[in-house]
Amino acid sequence: MRNDVCTLISIYTSGAKQERKETEVYCEKKSAGRTEYYAAYAVGLRPRFVLSVDPMDFEDASGPGGELPSMVVYGGKEYNIYRDYQTDESTVELTVG
Repeated sequence: MRNDVCTLISIYTSGAKQERKETEVYCEKKSAGRTEYYAAYAVGLRPRFVLSVDPMDFEDASGPGGELPSMVVYGGKEYNIYRDYQTDESTVELTVG
């Protein structure tokens, strides 16, 4: 059940400036799986957790050039999105760290 709120951030260029598009969406926090954690850690990434969001919300948060969100704010902290994975037609899981 998605009862938390997070902010998806897309970064895009507008002329010579970098712009940010921020979109608040409902999400559900899950722990990073053991396999996913160790695979990411092996290449120097430190996944913290997984956020589950609606695929339509994820696409609506894209920048004007179609740039998918690359960062998320959850619990007052900003995280990078390492991986997005659509598990079914109603869920996209974001591995963040």
